[in-house]
Amino acid sequence: MRLKRLLTLQLNYMFLGIGYNAASYVFGLMGKPRFSATDPVTGAIFMAIYGLCLVPGALRWLKTYRVLMLIALFVFGYGGVVKHILNLINDPSLYSSIWAWAIAVGINLFGLILNFITVGGWFVDGNTNTNTGD
Repeated sequence: MRLKRLLTLQLNYMFLGIGYNAASYVFGLMGKPRFSATDPVTGAIFMAIYGLCLVPGALRWLKTYRVLMLIALFVFGYGGVVKHILNLINDPSLYSSIWAWAIAVGINLFGLILNFITVGGWFVDGNTNTNTGD
């Protein structure tokens, strides 16, 4: 996969996460249950920070980019996947529906795969046409 495509997909992940949290926030304002136990403002802020971590990739500071994605791998792997699974097992009422849970996990699995690709260096820098893995 080319770096430009990877960064585009990661931006899509960020926007999906922000959108999910924004919709959850709006539902809460309307008096309906929020989608999950995650505070939507905090969730959106974390996704925006993730987006800032993509800047080194766009600047082709690839080592910095890969280190930041390693951190994101752990943060979003735990908070976005493992925690949601544990929450569903321990207290399904934390989610407005099984669909809200599945969408949250699906969005974060998408990001997790992209972060694995980044950390593993399994992408091609379009400027050099070489794999960036060590």
